[in-house]
Amino acid sequence: MGRLSEIQTVLLDLDGTLYVGSQVVPGAPEAVHWLRDQGLTVRFTTNTDSITPEALADRLAGLGFQATEEELVTPIAVAARLFESMPEARVLAVAAAGVRRLLAGSLAGPGEPITHVLVADPSYGATYDDLDAAFQAVQAGAELVATQVNRIARRDDGEHLDTGGWVRLLEYATGQTARVLGKPSPEFFTAPLDALGRRAPAALVVGDDLAADIGGGQGVGAATVLVRSGKGDRPQPGADAEPDAVVDSVADLPGLLRG
Repeated sequence: MGRLSEIQTVLLDLDGTLYVGSQVVPGAPEAVHWLRDQGLTVRFTTNTDSITPEALADRLAGLGFQATEEELVTPIAVAARLFESMPEARVLAVAAAGVRRLLAGSLAGPGEPITHVLVADPSYGATYDDLDAAFQAVQAGAELVATQVNRIARRDDGEHLDTGGWVRLLEYATGQTARVLGKPSPEFFTAPLDALGRRAPAALVVGDDLAADIGGGQGVGAATVLVRSGKGDRPQPGADAEPDAVVDSVADLPGLLRG
């Protein structure tokens, strides 16, 4: 068991771990229920950046997972808190309409100087003009901010380009390096732990992404478990993190933690 015997908080990835696309991983709801029954604190940590936390909580409920907005840690929620703490921020958001509505109080109005460019999931229908406007704003001095930099998104019909490709395009074109709000950013993992008054060595990060989940968790000193669902069943180029344990799916987590 080693480090896994001292766990107080479990940070669970969503897509690829609890569900893949629209399909719930068999046994996943029961595993989450078991964790809570053991007195462990569960937080859902996800790089999902296409919808708001409220909409994501509704999606989870429809899949059989009960989660409050407070239990969800998403880069969209991090972005909203970040810009709310910066009254002077004026943001150009390359993001879905729902995300832009959540950030409405921070968005730049016509003619206002743009201080930050936020790049989120482009699958809503982002265009060349959207990226060109972001490029011009960064060239004019705005800070480039990314919700996440995942390369691939898995859906029911296979793999698709994720936010990271768009972010890297803008980094290449502008010569700037984006500030990343989601995984594997250390702040993404420490924020929910700080809010709980917990320490990272007593936390467990569970996910299917070697770089975002396993590498990110290890970066703050948490224990890590890789699941073979989602991306976890195939090579992940550029990722070399070694998890503390590997299981076929999150349904095997109770057995692992029982020892």
